[in-house]
Amino acid sequence: MTVNVLNVSECIEHVIANKGRELIVGTPLGIGKPNPLLNAIWQKAKYESDLKLEIFTALSLQVPKGKSLLEKNFLKPFTDRLFPKYPDLDYIDDVKHNNIPANMKLTEFYMQSGKMLGSSMAQRNYTSSNYTHAARDMMDKGLNVLMQMVAIKYTESGVVYSLCSNTDLTLDIVAICKRKGLDKPCMVAMVNPNMPFMAGDAQVDNDFFDVILDDKSLYFQPFATPRAAVNMIDYNIGLLTSSLIKDGGTMQIGIGSLGDALIYCTKLRHQNNVDYLKLLDGLHITQKFKQIIAKAGSLSVFKQGLYAASEMFVEGFAHLFNADILKRKVYPDAQVQTLLNQGVLTEKIQKNVIEILLQNNILDEFITKKQMLRLQYLGILKSDLQMFKGYMQDSVGNKYDTDLFHYENIQAIQNNCLGEQLNHGTVLHGAFFLGSRWFYQWLHNLNDKHRDLFQMTAVSQVNELYGGEALDRVQRINARFINTCMKVDLLGAAASDTLDNNQVVSGVGGQYNFVAMAQALEDSRSILMLRSTHQSKGGVVSNVVWKYSYCTIPRHLRDIVVTEYGIADLRGQSDEDCIKRMICIADSQFQNELRQTAIKYHKLDPNWSIPELFKNNTVEYLESKFVNFLKSGYFPQYPFGSDFSDEELVIIEALKFLKANTKTTFEKIRLIIKASLFSSKNRSLKIYLARMGLLNPQNTEEKISYKLLKYALDKTI
Repeated sequence: MTVNVLNVSECIEHVIANKGRELIVGTPLGIGKPNPLLNAIWQKAKYESDLKLEIFTALSLQVPKGKSLLEKNFLKPFTDRLFPKYPDLDYIDDVKHNNIPANMKLTEFYMQSGKMLGSSMAQRNYTSSNYTHAARDMMDKGLNVLMQMVAIKYTESGVVYSLCSNTDLTLDIVAICKRKGLDKPCMVAMVNPNMPFMAGDAQVDNDFFDVILDDKSLYFQPFATPRAAVNMIDYNIGLLTSSLIKDGGTMQIGIGSLGDALIYCTKLRHQNNVDYLKLLDGLHITQKFKQIIAKAGSLSVFKQGLYAASEMFVEGFAHLFNADILKRKVYPDAQVQTLLNQGVLTEKIQKNVIEILLQNNILDEFITKKQMLRLQYLGILKSDLQMFKGYMQDSVGNKYDTDLFHYENIQAIQNNCLGEQLNHGTVLHGAFFLGSRWFYQWLHNLNDKHRDLFQMTAVSQVNELYGGEALDRVQRINARFINTCMKVDLLGAAASDTLDNNQVVSGVGGQYNFVAMAQALEDSRSILMLRSTHQSKGGVVSNVVWKYSYCTIPRHLRDIVVTEYGIADLRGQSDEDCIKRMICIADSQFQNELRQTAIKYHKLDPNWSIPELFKNNTVEYLESKFVNFLKSGYFPQYPFGSDFSDEELVIIEALKFLKANTKTTFEKIRLIIKASLFSSKNRSLKIYLARMGLLNPQNTEEKISYKLLKYALDKTI
């Protein structure tokens, strides 16, 4: 029996009464966490040492607060506006400060990128799991409680709930319990109508849960990620990658500015193809990478469109849907989907469809009840038909013989019993979503017809082939699984989640699954997007390396790597050819060193030299090529809008200037001296200083910050 409770205390007491005082609580990654409920049980365990509590989760999101005075003063008004009354998770600060009692534990298999590098507890308790194995690992730990935030919908037949943003682990946990005959964990739902309601597998009845907590005082807006700025490096990577996507294919992407750049360039390819082709020519992309684009990609508009199979339903897919690119529907029947792929069937029901199905051995010579129900579900047969012995009957009593040996029976069915369009088409299968306020509102605003096109389902269904391989193979045709990474060595091994000292930056997530799936699916490719360099305290460092002590993706799964300087097709290539191709897309200041190292270890012909086309891999060269396109209005800093005000955008540039010029203590002291001696007559600076709360600085820290900001504003406006 489902128990409905009206407050947190009653909910927790019910859980303890049923599961005892040793609780292993699973809760979804990202925004599906019921923060107030988790905070309450966390605080209870802190003050009751006999209550043993472990929370097993991933991607615990925290409102940014900043470290320096300038960062704090900038972020506080912004986060108050973007995250009104958002209840931060109490355990995050406790984990960061290594301040957790012995009776408690927080285990994550994926962390907010870079946020836990300094936490001993977070690093020690990290569990390295592929996303598809996380549910299994939770159950192996003895998971006995699952807590999730859910959406609610009132219908004529009663109240229904939605797992909305997180069908991922929940459905897998339920499936494991059913498969193994295990008792389900105590399923606890916390209602929050601010969560977008998703249908399909995400929609469940109230008996799915053991406890439902519905307290209006706990409703809050889910965590929204600020829309990212996209720079020239990201755009060039996105532009190159967009040329590798096949019309009529499948797409998976991740979150962040590289994903946004890819979406923008994919839209540009479709909506303004003439200028898109000029861009590729102007940047010598078609000249340099003609072979791989012809082999793996396309430059045309999207006539058939794309289908998405992505663990994360990113907001970029909403933009592709609005642009009429994400429009290739797939259907839940492998045989029918195969005929659609071959062009034998169309989404509009053909007048001779029964003949087609017979010819392709999808129908028997006698239509059975099972076959009738199958065809009704797909929309091939009208829904009002009923099966009797030897015939079907419609709602007005007309009978149709199901013996298809006789052509007149086929004609009668085709003339009177067919539907108009295939049903249950899907343009996206996803396991969780996370995005901006705009994205959540977009999801809220979907009508029922469009909402059904976006199907949230178990992560095992999206990230793997087993369990439904026949259907997955015909749905996920010409797939491009596109992810980001931190380092790639010259032999194609990639590091995406962990540093060379074994400190975890984020987690494996589903990247390995998608890379392996690209190898298993015909005509599909894994694409790793990589910024060729990054800025460290010691200067610019290459992300294309000879060797790295950790890898997320092993070299035997090497495929396509894209940097801002080009595309390296590594699949099936010799080690030497991989080395040559990776050097050609590295930054020029590191190319010769990489070449010499490869020669030293007998992996590269000493007589090989870098081709002239790839000797000018510099940021300055890219900027010189991009400048005219920027003047024409292409490649905006915020391609999908900004959550920052105009004033804040100006301040951001000033803060970037300060960060770039204070990397070392010496640089910081030097800049403070310059700022102290600086005098500006620019009166417009007052509005920015006021926004930062520094018009009337009081103490030493505020006065130094005031001078630095004023100096930076004058240099960047």
